[in-house]
Amino acid sequence: MVSMPPEPLSLSHRVCVAWLTRVRCATLCLLVHGCTNVNGGAVELSWKLRPRSGSSAGFIDCRNGIPVDLIELDWDVNGVTDARQWNCSDGHGVTAFDVPPGAALLTVKPVCLGKPADPSTYSAPAPERRNVIVGNTISLGAVEVVLQVSSCDMQPCVCQ
Repeated sequence: MVSMPPEPLSLSHRVCVAWLTRVRCATLCLLVHGCTNVNGGAVELSWKLRPRSGSSAGFIDCRNGIPVDLIELDWDVNGVTDARQWNCSDGHGVTAFDVPPGAALLTVKPVCLGKPADPSTYSAPAPERRNVIVGNTISLGAVEVVLQVSSCDMQPCVCQ
């Protein structure tokens, strides 16, 4: 039995398939990129909480009795200041692309019931200066915040 080669697709069918492929690609691009406003750079960080020395515990979980509600990232770029906050239990946060371009001073701190924690009750990494470029993301990596959570009768504890 002799097999006949398949009949070539008509020109109109090939044009239709190519057109549908282009429409799908354009739609996908709009879905992925169309809703993102890029007015500056973004900052990404992760965090862990650790008790001050004197405790044998490792990391502290925000959901288990620690009164830290939020983690705040502050920035100052040429006198323009702003901040973003995330739930402490998220463990990770990324800003939108709205950090102004330029030399930014970035700081991280815990927040208790809507107010920044007393600086004497925690230790966070020193402010970090990074150059913000429109459309780029700065990664601060993993940030460790050390909290005073014991001996609260002798010294103030975080969020008290």
